[in-house]
This record gives sequence, structure tokens and C-alpha cells, in this order.
Amino acid sequence: MQRPGALTQPPYDTSLLGTVVGALHGYGIDATPAEAFVLSGHAFALNIHPDLCPSGPYCWDFHRCTGLFVNLGIEMRQLGVLPPQADRADKQRLEERVRSELDQGAACALLNLDHQLIAGSDDDGFVLAQPWGPEPPSTPARLTFGTWAECQTGPPVAFASFVPSRAASAAPLEEAVDLAVEAWRNPATVTEAPYGFGPDAYDRWLAALEGDALDEHGNWWNASVWSECRGFASRYFAAPPTSSAWLDGASAQVLSEQYEQVATRLRAVSDRTRPTADRRALVAEARELDTDCIERLDRLRTD
Repeated sequence: MQRPGALTQPPYDTSLLGTVVGALHGYGIDATPAEAFVLSGHAFALNIHPDLCPSGPYCWDFHRCTGLFVNLGIEMRQLGVLPPQADRADKQRLEERVRSELDQGAACALLNLDHQLIAGSDDDGFVLAQPWGPEPPSTPARLTFGTWAECQTGPPVAFASFVPSRAASAAPLEEAVDLAVEAWRNPATVTEAPYGFGPDAYDRWLAALEGDALDEHGNWWNASVWSECRGFASRYFAAPPTSSAWLDGASAQVLSEQYEQVATRLRAVSDRTRPTADRRALVAEARELDTDCIERLDRLRTD
């Protein structure tokens, strides 16, 4: 197996894609961040809890997107998941599996409150990437073997590895767009109540902005993640591939401009000082633009 170079996780709010881009660069695979977001389908995702819980970006079937990572030249393999309170012996068995992957040259990552690349290990535990830096410590710098003390108050810890893959599709953009359209048309296939995906997510977001007890942190985080996704969609369509005959230059430019308008509005929604009524108007505008983009992509693919 090709061994990755030094792993660096870029500070993307969409931390799953941060681990992917870090692994791609570590392996020297020539894929841009915009390609990683779009060709995985993640650039088009939107998942919202009715209370705007900051768990929205994590609590949906994002494995639908990880299956498309092969079109970037990399495969994500699930290694196991355990709650932090699991028996020490069970944790040690999973740790050994992860260490074996590292020893064989695979890039590895974990998900607890965020996705983090595993930069290596020492006698005491795994050394973790901190994409937003150590101060303030929004992510742990390590995971101690046996105790997982750094994650005791969080959800289960999931481990995965990334390995180079040559199983790419001949039509990667088409696969990503098909997934995006399917998820938008059938939100229940990618998330579960009370969360909503796509148009249902916008419904929940608008309703939450009408309530009396707005979760400002959750609103900020959801807006940060989903605006980043649309921003990378805009970058991708600004210079689209020439291999997709159904996507002409004029249509790609319209998509790029509209996705940037969605991103701009959602970034503004993250502003805690902006009046709630203004933020609700911005979400409504983003929904209209986002819907038009999905419908445009669907028409381009099927006409």
C-alpha cells in the first residue's frame, strides 16, 4: 500500500471533507477541495434538526457520500465504533485494528464530536489532528489508549481508514448529481425524524427562526457548515470539467453564481448580531436559490 506523507487536516467546518482532503493530499492524489465536495455529493447536502441542534451536519446518512470517495481516488473503510464507556478489552481490540491499518500505511480518522485525522500514535494513545488549532481546544489533541478519557462526555467513537482506490466511475459528476437529486426528492432516505434533509431541512430552519428560544450556537454552526458546502459547489461549477457533455458552460456559470448566492446568504445567517427576521428572510431566499439549482441540475441530466 502506498504510504501517505505527513497528514494535515485543513480547517474546514465540514470536518468529514477536511479528513478526506487531508488524506488525498497525503497520498499525493490530484483532486481539488471543490472536487472532493462536489464529486462526493456533500456539496449539495443540508440536514437540520427542528431545534437547530449543532448535530445537524453529523446525524444523517453521510455514508451515501463516502461511497463516492472512490471517484476521487480514495476509499473510506469503516473500522468500528464503540461508546467511550465500552469495556477496556473491546476498546483495545478496536485500537489494535486501527494501529494495524496505520502500520500498513493507511491514513486513518475518527469521529467523535468531529471528524479528525489520526496523525500517528505513541505509547499512550493516538495523536489527533486539530484542524482549528489547539486554542481554544475545540477538538482533542489525542485519544488515550484504554480509557478514551478525552471523549467520555461525547457520543460513540467511530474509526475509519482511507486507502487509494482505482475504482473510479467514468461519470463521477453524474453520480454525485444523481445522489443529490434523489436525496432532495426523497429526504427520508438520507435522514430520520426529527431531522429534515433538503427541502425539509429548510422547513425546519425557517420554523426554528420563528421560535422564541433560538439555539444561536446551533444556528451559527449549521449555517457555517452548509454555507461552506455551497461555496465549494460554486467554485467547482466556475471551472467545470469538459467531460460532462450535458453540462454546458453557460449552465455551469449560472450554477456557480447561484450557489455562491446561497453560500453568501447562509454565511449571513450565521451572524449572531443580525435580527432574526432578517435571517429568516435570508434562509427563505437561500431555499429558493438552492431549489432552483437542484431542479436545474435535474433538467440538465435528464433532458
